[in-house]
Amino acid sequence: MAFVQSALMATYIALVCYGAWSDARTLRIPNSVSLALLVAFIPMALVAGIGLEAAAWHLGVGVVVLVIGFVLFAFGLFGGGDAKLMAAAALWVGWNQVLFFIFAVVLTGGVLSVLVVLLRKGLGLWPDWLVRSAEGLFTPNKAVPYGVAIAVGAMFTVPRMDVLPESWNFLARFILG
Repeated sequence: MAFVQSALMATYIALVCYGAWSDARTLRIPNSVSLALLVAFIPMALVAGIGLEAAAWHLGVGVVVLVIGFVLFAFGLFGGGDAKLMAAAALWVGWNQVLFFIFAVVLTGGVLSVLVVLLRKGLGLWPDWLVRSAEGLFTPNKAVPYGVAIAVGAMFTVPRMDVLPESWNFLARFILG
């Protein structure tokens, strides 16, 4: 069971990072990433042994974050893919750590926004291959690829998650002190 739980946690990390990478490249996060995160949470909840009530709370936080994300999307403040990725990540994070997760995403998003402005100001300085491979970061007058901030916030939250495999406690001790 420990191997399955570790594999599912690695899947979570890989999917969130892929969503960020896709967003940085194309300003799009495939729906398949968010859907895969949703589907992978089901066996994770079972092998992590968090119980039916806790799993329902995880699902609840995912739904609440999705609704808030879609409201922000309706007002043009957030991308649809960002809303879905954030909700799928929040599903894994759960109620206990969702405020930490949101704070980490918002803080990272602010830093990312400043970096994107600086990257776009120096467009002539960057090699063409780099600009072509990360158009979401370099294209002027486009949105900031917020999937990157969501992924970084998710990584900061991993050591605090209640579905974190026991064998990964070294990570929690290393990051949290």
